[in-house]
Amino acid sequence: MGNFFMTDKDAKQTEEQFHEQYLSEKHLAKKWGISFRTLQKWRWQSIGPPYIKIGGHVRYSPENIKNFEEENLRLRKSGNPSSCNKILLTTNEVNYGSN
Repeated sequence: MGNFFMTDKDAKQTEEQFHEQYLSEKHLAKKWGISFRTLQKWRWQSIGPPYIKIGGHVRYSPENIKNFEEENLRLRKSGNPSSCNKILLTTNEVNYGSN
């Protein structure tokens, strides 16, 4: 029968793989050039990318990030450069303008 217990070395490797695979909210915010508070607001409003929460830490998978980016991709309309690649606008920003 196999050993069902992890050694300290195995646990450390698993933890390192997890951190390499998933991004923290601060890393994702930096990648997108937004505040991590924006990501927190989006989670409260259920409009941001799916996330996991383990031990109080929020993490985003590369697959969910990619899917969210693709869903929110805006292509440039000819003659209108301001419409190029806008990230999701919240309902308040769409209806009332950003404050």
